[in-house]
Amino acid sequence: MFKKVTWCLSLMLGLALLIQGPFASAQQPSYAEWGKIAIQETKKQYPEESVTEYTYDGKVFISDERHQYNFDFTLKSNGMKKNVRVYVLVNDKKKELIDVYFDDVEEF
Repeated sequence: MFKKVTWCLSLMLGLALLIQGPFASAQQPSYAEWGKIAIQETKKQYPEESVTEYTYDGKVFISDERHQYNFDFTLKSNGMKKNVRVYVLVNDKKKELIDVYFDDVEEF
């Protein structure tokens, strides 16, 4: 099931990029790169659950070099849903990942 969902997500992303054409990189939001990291790390942290949806919840400026990108995820396993907030801490000047944190939440 997990591989099927991953394949479907990859197909949808590929189709979206194909439809956007050569201007896709200019139109992507600034958090897109870190959203991909958030998805990858969430799949590692919660391997038994599938990501059913996620939303970008803003950026926090910690310092000139450190920024935090926040995402809300809905995960599903055996018919049960789980909400997780994912914090992606980065060095924005160097475009480097510092760390990823997870926080289970009751509701968004």
